[in-house]
Amino acid sequence: MISLRLMEDTMEDYIAMRNWFLEPELQEWVWCDEKGESDVPLERIIEKYGSRIKNPTDVFPYFILRDKEPIGFIQYYIQDRTTIGLDMWIGILKERNNGYGTEALKQMVQLIHRKHPHVKEVFIDPEPENQRAVKCYQKAGFKYYGEMIDDDGDKCLLLKICF
Repeated sequence: MISLRLMEDTMEDYIAMRNWFLEPELQEWVWCDEKGESDVPLERIIEKYGSRIKNPTDVFPYFILRDKEPIGFIQYYIQDRTTIGLDMWIGILKERNNGYGTEALKQMVQLIHRKHPHVKEVFIDPEPENQRAVKCYQKAGFKYYGEMIDDDGDKCLLLKICF
């Protein structure tokens, strides 16, 4: 069974996050600060995510749980009053391709809709080459709205759910 829980300010959560960042296949698509980083110091994970956990204002990090065990990460961030963005991944290789990401996205969209009823759209912006992610997002109900350039200057797809 898939569920979501807020990421906690514990060494256990920070270490799980760091271990996911070190997984080779995940490094192709997800990074802490620099794409292709081979070693992400635990201190940097604590620095980056600690403030989001201790004082959530516009970014809200969650763990994806399978039978209460962390297997991935999903966070939402407030883009503006009516728009929220998402980031997510399944961090454990053997847990991918089982529909867990799709289920986590559906739960997160419902959570956002409950907590932020004024929001009109939720978006996610995968790289075009990350076809596994694109298929997962589309299965969860996200629709293709074109291509864009992200804040880092990289080409990505724009997928949205509109309420």
